[in-house]
Amino acid sequence: MKAYESLFKLYRDQDLQKVFAHFYPIKNDYDEPFAIVARSTVDGIDAWRFQQERFKAKYTNTGLPKLRNYLNYTFKRLLELEGEEPHRYFIVSQDSEWITFNTGLQNAHGSDLLAVFNTYKPRAGLPPKPAADWVFKGCFTPNDRQYQSHFGASVPDIAWYSKDSRDFIFDTTYGLEKDVFDHLFDRAKERAGLPNVSDDVVRNYLRGALENVIPKIRRNYKVAIPVYYVEEKRMQLLLPFNSASNANDVSCFLVERDDTLKMYRIKTIFDLDQAYFAARLITRPDRDWLNP
Repeated sequence: MKAYESLFKLYRDQDLQKVFAHFYPIKNDYDEPFAIVARSTVDGIDAWRFQQERFKAKYTNTGLPKLRNYLNYTFKRLLELEGEEPHRYFIVSQDSEWITFNTGLQNAHGSDLLAVFNTYKPRAGLPPKPAADWVFKGCFTPNDRQYQSHFGASVPDIAWYSKDSRDFIFDTTYGLEKDVFDHLFDRAKERAGLPNVSDDVVRNYLRGALENVIPKIRRNYKVAIPVYYVEEKRMQLLLPFNSASNANDVSCFLVERDDTLKMYRIKTIFDLDQAYFAARLITRPDRDWLNP
């Protein structure tokens, strides 16, 4: 399997030889191939759209940024796993004309949704041009006749991110770093909703937010949200907190576990959209916290 840069084209000047597949627009709508996938999922299409106006305004180039992000990073993780265990995460048809991977999503009946692609074929009589290797043909369940006509009973495995159960739960016997904000202070000040107050006030607010989150986790372990931090290719946890100026404006501390010191260290602060993107690779986030 080639070392593709992305599942689909991400930017104008991207080298198409590094793009896995082309997603042809349907009736001139470039979102429609993704909308077809979204409608097939158990949650339906609305779950893949941002609800808050500030995020809708931020992602005006697509109506389904949640799904695009999820599919692209799931694909990239599958590439890593395929390199370790070939033919387990991508299945190619016997004639090598078709390829499939498991999106990790399911339909309303609990069946896996498998993304299916056909080899790119240039139109006859036209000069050759750079193109992605594959063309998206849709998502199918394993018992769909169209799927079985190419792949039989073979079904690719879903992506996994950790086999260590400790990565998914906050260990309340560990400490939590509360005083080191210098490397992310400007970001923290912005997300705390306190842009015009002294640094000491911001630090005290952030310390309070961290101290308050532990009792919440003891009462509900789902408050600490497991994520796969793509930049470092490792599991970490999100600890949500509210802005001081707007209780509905949620941000998240990203923390990593230090088993030597038996504590969690603060890595950075995510805005709600970043937090959702990272968390959705692992699970459907709790809407009480992550519902951007």
